[in-house]
Amino acid sequence: MATPVPVCPHCAAFSERPLVCDRCGWTWHANPYPAAGVLIEREGAEGEPEVLLLRRDVDPGRGAWDLPAGFLEPHESSEAGALREGREESGLEIELVALTGVYSSPEGNAVAAIYRARPLDPGAEVDPDHESSDHAWVRRGDVPDWLPRMAFRSMAIALDDWAQERAGVPRSR
Repeated sequence: MATPVPVCPHCAAFSERPLVCDRCGWTWHANPYPAAGVLIEREGAEGEPEVLLLRRDVDPGRGAWDLPAGFLEPHESSEAGALREGREESGLEIELVALTGVYSSPEGNAVAAIYRARPLDPGAEVDPDHESSDHAWVRRGDVPDWLPRMAFRSMAIALDDWAQERAGVPRSR
């Protein structure tokens, strides 16, 4: 049985926020959703670093490229979420190497911590989940050609930061 509500979080006007439950007092704020993701690295055949990109097979961004990333689960740290998303979306067991940066996505109402990571088994095959239709290992020098193909601006910025070795350098977005 559904209970009608006077306004949902999606269409609530700014003046109606935060939403407060009349019964228990729980408060909902329209804060950005926390997310985490990974730039999974490996050494390419020519010794140049490569990073894993996945072609999205779900909306938003179906057909465009993305990093393994997603929203955090309740009570999950950004590190645990990055490991989980990397494993789920790539099929690889990974370890985190360093924080690349924190990226805002105003259009997606999200803030994502993006980490550099590497496979525990360098020879393991990528096995994307149902959210992806393909994968590509992209050489650091080829990243500029891939930036326009990225599904989300924030992930394109993270990828560019990785390619330019700008980890942790704040800059205007």
